Amino acid sequence: RSQKNTFDPFDLNELLEELSRKQKEVLWERLTRLLTESLMENPVETWQRMKDDESNDDMEVEIVPEMKQTVAVIQGVTAVVIASIPAVDETVNYKALLECVLILNGILPALPESEKMLWGAIQRVCEMWWEKGLEGKEQLGKTLFIILLRKSLNKDGADVVRMWNLHQILLCFDYDSEESNEVKDLLLQCFMSVKHIKKEEGRRFLSFLFSWNVNFIKMIHGTVKNQLQFFPRSLMEYISEVYFRAWKKVSGEFLEILEHNCIQDFMHHGIHLPRSSSVHSKVREMLSYFHKQSKVRQGVEEMLYRLYQPLLWRALKARNSEVRSNAAFLFVDAFPVRDPSFNTEEMDNEIQKQFEELFVGENSIFIKEMFGKFYVWSLKM
Repeated sequence: RSQKNTFDPFDLNELLEELSRKQKEVLWERLTRLLTESLMENPVETWQRMKDDESNDDMEVEIVPEMKQTVAVIQGVTAVVIASIPAVDETVNYKALLECVLILNGILPALPESEKMLWGAIQRVCEMWWEKGLEGKEQLGKTLFIILLRKSLNKDGADVVRMWNLHQILLCFDYDSEESNEVKDLLLQCFMSVKHIKKEEGRRFLSFLFSWNVNFIKMIHGTVKNQLQFFPRSLMEYISEVYFRAWKKVSGEFLEILEHNCIQDFMHHGIHLPRSSSVHSKVREMLSYFHKQSKVRQGVEEMLYRLYQPLLWRALKARNSEVRSNAAFLFVDAFPVRDPSFNTEEMDNEIQKQFEELFVGENSIFIKEMFGKFYVWSLKM
């Protein structure tokens, strides 16, 4: 058969359907034995040396005949495995097939870049095994996750979509383990990637990352803050959306960290950053995104009131005129800053207090806009 058809599973699928349970088990045992013997004759260690040479020379290294034969065996084994996975059910003993799949998984890091078809086929094995939820799926899923994560940062948007489709694999990684260090670095790079930020599935993926570990939320926020000066303003709505989606989904300690270490931190910077700062307008845009959501999404208004409470009123009376001006701008943009659980009398008192705070000192530049907003708001009441 031609190489084009090496991984075509259709004939194999038909054959496997006709095999009895015992015949499948014997097939998988022999498959594993064939793969093991082939790898003993041409060990992976020699491949790794070839791969290193390929990297150092920045060009493809010619594969020796012995390795070509081994690759051909692996291609055939992989094709049978791909066809076998749909045939696995609770009635069949697939221990030998699992052993075979784990060997293929171990081969993947040493495989030369030139074997693109085989790379793709073994990745497909890992993906199918994970999706079917078979024993050993965690180990295979983690290999696949790291490969796709690297590709999503280096290649086209299709891999970003695949990352989102397989995002639950991340939960198999122990956050504090050494193997997760590379994953953390790669995930943080995703927050610097315009490709991830602009793509819908990319934003879903980035929002999901806030639910991995509470300490990772702090790392994410630090990365985003460091990148703000480099992000074009056209990305700010997308980044705001990532934070907002994360806020809607997390709960408990995750929500507490996200609110106080991220959203309230942006509020603090929105008040205290000088207008001359390159990131001031971007922080303001992020906060404005949340202000707009308060008009249409349940829970946002209460959250804004609670997080602004210890910052905004004090800032409106600050000695620094720029701090007062920044606070007044945020107040006007977020108006009304209120707790929706207040009754009518409490609401009136709160609004009255806010007007008094706003009109003290040099905030008169906002009075005209404030009256306009108040008029529109009062018509809706």
